[in-house]
Amino acid sequence: MKEKILISACLIGQNVKYNGKNNQIDISSLEEKYELIPFCPEVEGGLSIPRPPSEIISFEPLKIKNIKGEDVTNSFVKGAKKAVKLVQKYNIKKAILKSNSPSCSNKLVYDGTFSAKLIPQKGITTQFLEKIGVKVYNEKELKKLKFCDKGIK
Repeated sequence: MKEKILISACLIGQNVKYNGKNNQIDISSLEEKYELIPFCPEVEGGLSIPRPPSEIISFEPLKIKNIKGEDVTNSFVKGAKKAVKLVQKYNIKKAILKSNSPSCSNKLVYDGTFSAKLIPQKGITTQFLEKIGVKVYNEKELKKLKFCDKGIK
């Protein structure tokens, strides 16, 4: 029985990205070792496909707005909470989520000005998952994931 791992649905080719497209990567080596559980917190939180791009405007208090100025904070939080329920249901300990996403990023997010400037911060879903002990990687860290599986940190 393969270990289950949560993965951003856009990374496996599902057209759930804000612009209706995807961020597909080669998942063949992952599929050999893991049972991939695809998930898009933004769609699960109730946002449409396509949808206006969103950025985190502030972290304290949490405020996420789309480029039209609409507050979408509740949708992002709802999606993050659904991710937590899913990983708890399946006892998932690792996730591969999309870099730079206001939901999924584990390192950098856009700064809230819609000017393509990145800042060191984590997406909302990643924050929720890390609080319950899930290790979150992005799609550029697949080699790091393999090393961790072998006990190398």
